[in-house]
Amino acid sequence: MQDISKLSVEELKRLQREAEVLIASKKEQAIQDAYNQVIEIASNLDLTIDQLLEYGAQKRKNTARKTVEPRYRNKTNPKDTWTGRGKQPRWLVAELEKGAKLEDFLI
Repeated sequence: MQDISKLSVEELKRLQREAEVLIASKKEQAIQDAYNQVIEIASNLDLTIDQLLEYGAQKRKNTARKTVEPRYRNKTNPKDTWTGRGKQPRWLVAELEKGAKLEDFLI
């Protein structure tokens, strides 16, 4: 590999263009190779690509998250609840800043 630090600006720009073309070509080849692998896998299972993709989509739908019951409730507005997961809601942060304890809001 040559030392590119000694190249002129024009030579570097030419090298950059050549590299971009080569990158695009290699990416296109990688996509084609992946597509061929998917076709082969589907064929080995006696499925079409559409059937294989549909199976994957159904599999993702069936692994939906379970809803979690709230563990904390706002005393001033009972509609405001929090499961205890993720970022604390604004109403809870405000109450905690006033000196309340998290346990005060347990359901």
